[in-house]
Amino acid sequence: MTTTWKLLEDHIRGIASLRWAAVCRPEHIDGVDFDGVCRVSPDELIIIEITKERTLQKVRADLNKIIPTKMRLATEGLICRGFVILESEPTDSMVEAGQNSHITVCSAADFERAFFDFKSYDKLRSALPFGSAVDSKTGENDTREFIPVKYIDIGRDKTFTIDEITVLLQRGSHIVLSGDYGTGKSRCVREVYTKLRGDVGGSSAFPLAINLRDHWSSSSALEIIAGHLGNVGLGNSVDNIMRLLNSGHLILLLDGFDEIGTQIHDTRIEDRKALRKRTAQGVRDLIKKCKAGVLITGRSHFFDGNEEMIESLGLSQAHDLSCIEVPETFSAAEGVQYLNALGITAALPEWLPRKPLVFQMLVELETEDIEYLLKREYGQFEFWSVFIYAVCRRESKGVSDSIAPQTIKLILQHLAAKTRYSNTFAGRLTPSDIDSAYQSVVGSVPDQSGRQLLSRMCTLGRIEPESPDRQFIDPNVLDVLRADALISDIASMSEKSGSMQWSQSLRFLGTVHAAQMIRTYDLDQLSFSYLHKFGASRNTKRLGEIVSALCLYGEEPLDFRLLTLVGSMMPILMLSHRTVSNLIVRQSEIELLILDGTPINTSHDFSLEDCIISSVAGVSAHNGLPIWIKGAEVISFERLSNSARIKESSLTPGQKLFLSMIHKIFFQPGAGREEGALLKGGYGQKYHPKLADSILKILIKQGVVERFKGDDGWVYKPVRRFTERMNRIRSELTLSEDNLWKEVSLLVNPR
Repeated sequence: MTTTWKLLEDHIRGIASLRWAAVCRPEHIDGVDFDGVCRVSPDELIIIEITKERTLQKVRADLNKIIPTKMRLATEGLICRGFVILESEPTDSMVEAGQNSHITVCSAADFERAFFDFKSYDKLRSALPFGSAVDSKTGENDTREFIPVKYIDIGRDKTFTIDEITVLLQRGSHIVLSGDYGTGKSRCVREVYTKLRGDVGGSSAFPLAINLRDHWSSSSALEIIAGHLGNVGLGNSVDNIMRLLNSGHLILLLDGFDEIGTQIHDTRIEDRKALRKRTAQGVRDLIKKCKAGVLITGRSHFFDGNEEMIESLGLSQAHDLSCIEVPETFSAAEGVQYLNALGITAALPEWLPRKPLVFQMLVELETEDIEYLLKREYGQFEFWSVFIYAVCRRESKGVSDSIAPQTIKLILQHLAAKTRYSNTFAGRLTPSDIDSAYQSVVGSVPDQSGRQLLSRMCTLGRIEPESPDRQFIDPNVLDVLRADALISDIASMSEKSGSMQWSQSLRFLGTVHAAQMIRTYDLDQLSFSYLHKFGASRNTKRLGEIVSALCLYGEEPLDFRLLTLVGSMMPILMLSHRTVSNLIVRQSEIELLILDGTPINTSHDFSLEDCIISSVAGVSAHNGLPIWIKGAEVISFERLSNSARIKESSLTPGQKLFLSMIHKIFFQPGAGREEGALLKGGYGQKYHPKLADSILKILIKQGVVERFKGDDGWVYKPVRRFTERMNRIRSELTLSEDNLWKEVSLLVNPR
């Protein structure tokens, strides 16, 4: 990209000032105007002529301006070095013409390189990953086509394109770009870097793209710069880069402020803020020293709000600060554009979550599976179950069906449970962790098929090329798998996912998924039994998630039988339209508390004490909180409730009863189930006997179950060769094409 003559002049004079540690400015000597003169000492000066015209005649004219002055100064015992600098590469003839007079003729890039070899930096840096914008299979840079999106400044009701962000940085602006995992922050950094590296002269500054996760313990700008250059392979350039930083000739692209330290869960908000600010000390020092543009990205939930984020990052006095956000989802047009760029012509359904990583995982499936998924209509609960099962089925095909899809899903659940103890939400799984999960599920060390499976599992991606460690590449998939592992703990009445306190809790989607599973498979009473059995467990976050899931749906009164939770974490606590009794939640975190229409009062022995609540819905201010909420610190209030977002599965009574029956017969411990146990639903309610009888007749007719006379009536036992078939139906739900599911779906609930 060409630059204006003035910008080129300013850039070269800036580099010269740094190179010789003396101001370079235009000067009139011996009746001649020179573009740049740098007086290094009383005995030495540098004379520079700068030109955009690439002709031998123009170069000779510039040489003839310098030669007389150079010779006169030599007679006075002064050292004078001359440079003729072109915007582009000079020809051999031009270089030779300068050599004859001991004057250097070179390009602007070569002149820069003598101070900082940006060409080498660019080549080395471009080959390394930009944050999480990597190919999930290789760990190398993601080569998929970039789909342009508009970044949002909500406060000023503006949007920005990549080009507009680039221009702002060239003008010296500071920009904070926030967004959730997988929304494209790192890809934005890479695209901006690509723009800036092609216009160094126009910016009069070099772009430096730093992955902050590599420098989480650094406490100063020097540590971060030295560490970054060492990682790139230019460790001998640290001094000159620091001079570029201090003089305004370095544009910083800093990716991942949320990865400079672990997420902190101290009880008091002010303590958490102080610890986060201390963690950001090195980044803050780096930003304060930078005299040019800065782009820094990260997940907004790392800080409690923009005010804390701006202060912690040292941006309170920043020039022209913009806090912008990555859209969490593609627009419909962007989603279609993404699929079309990958050769997929299926229409984009309304239900499909449009996060970039969802699309990335979709296109790794077989075309027939993509078509199958995109042409069906179902809710978010069904989507994630079907999507994960489709991924597992794909992986099973990759090993010639030698490992069943359900086995693969169980391996993923084990790995998801393992990440509960990770410092980051996506986890960091070592090869040993992955092998151990396989062995726990399969019962033996991985054979050749197992090794092949573990090396290519779709939901896991490399973190960086040089490490074999992997992480989950989509937070929604991970959240659902963690919820599945939680339900597995309840069903088995065990703490196999960990008895010690978890570091990572479920989010909104995972909690909804767990609640749907509890309702669908009639695990309500079993969940209460679990809370009673493990009420004294050190892992109070697991207990909090179960309470959260139980409260999410229904209007039946809930009695927690004098349960006390301390240091717990609840993603959602729905307290609308039902009573909750005999429960104390103390010194815990609640992400979303929904209070509108709550009938709870002090007579129910329910209280929230000394809790941190991120958001309260249904109440507009602190003085509107019920008296049974004591000593709470609330970050934000929402007058309108979010309960409309939380919808229960649209399965028919027949489908729900069928799923409950096959869960009890096939997947709960024991050789069989008595007919009375199969008729009971959640909270001890019973389904209509005629509906239950119709389903049992279908199961027997199709040979899926057998029955025999027990002491108290019929006992139904599974035909084990159909276990995988039942798993497939459970995973696919409304997508299932199985004749058994279709027949059950036609049943009408008797009145």
